[in-house]
Amino acid sequence: MSAPSARPRTPADDGWAILAPPPGERDLSRDAYWLASGRRSQRRRNAPRRSALVRHGGGRASIALAAVALAGTVASGPIGDAQAATSSSAGLRPGDSGPRVKALQRALRVTADGAFGPATKRAVKAFQRAHGLEAKGVVGPLTAKALGLTGAKARSAPAATPAPAGTGTGAAAAVAAASAKIGSSYAAGATGPNAFDCSGLVQYAFKQAGISLPRSSFAQYGAGTRVAAGDIQAGDLVFFNTNGPGASHDAVAISPTTALSATSHGVMGHPINSGYWGSHFLGARRVGQMS
Repeated sequence: MSAPSARPRTPADDGWAILAPPPGERDLSRDAYWLASGRRSQRRRNAPRRSALVRHGGGRASIALAAVALAGTVASGPIGDAQAATSSSAGLRPGDSGPRVKALQRALRVTADGAFGPATKRAVKAFQRAHGLEAKGVVGPLTAKALGLTGAKARSAPAATPAPAGTGTGAAAAVAAASAKIGSSYAAGATGPNAFDCSGLVQYAFKQAGISLPRSSFAQYGAGTRVAAGDIQAGDLVFFNTNGPGASHDAVAISPTTALSATSHGVMGHPINSGYWGSHFLGARRVGQMS
């Protein structure tokens, strides 16, 4: 028995249509029609499902419009640093390892073992809080930019990591020693090496640089020479009256506007002259070897 004669296909034809004579011109008792119908059903079952947009919107124009709409939605809403880190291969997050993690750790001045563990996450969160970034403990483009990591692309971000100390080799070594303790815990009366109070961290950092300081923040406020707020450099001591009158808290400046101190949240970076810290700023002192 011969197969049904095909008719020309028109644009209105469904992609799965049986191209056969129209109703009234076909003999449904012929086996060929039923075989063709079976083959059509089999093709539909085996074919990938097409989206509703393609089935009902039909065609490339609908797909293009959907792509434009999706792009507009993404562009209209800012993506957080943590979200960008999760969606981008350039991000770093807990559990990662390798040379890029080592570079991150060196920028944070923590032990560069190449493993993104809890200590590195704490250091990242402390850095993010200090620089006004979303403190999620993952490194997206904004945090990478602020840290000065190579190849980081991001919108404008706060100033990067500590600037080289301008007060001499002793102060530079103290800055490095304090920075290496980012993420360490706070404990009243502690002087390190794993936990500190505020003056304990300052004393510890300068001791590593070969500079002896008194134990309390009040006594440290009498060390060295006074520095005007506008002249603060990395390596200076900065003091705050956070617990009543006087120098009840102190820190090590790591840039003209940022300091490291042992707070109740652990050793972390924070502003000197803005926000909470700016409202409690008391003064600055310069100690150590000058060059």
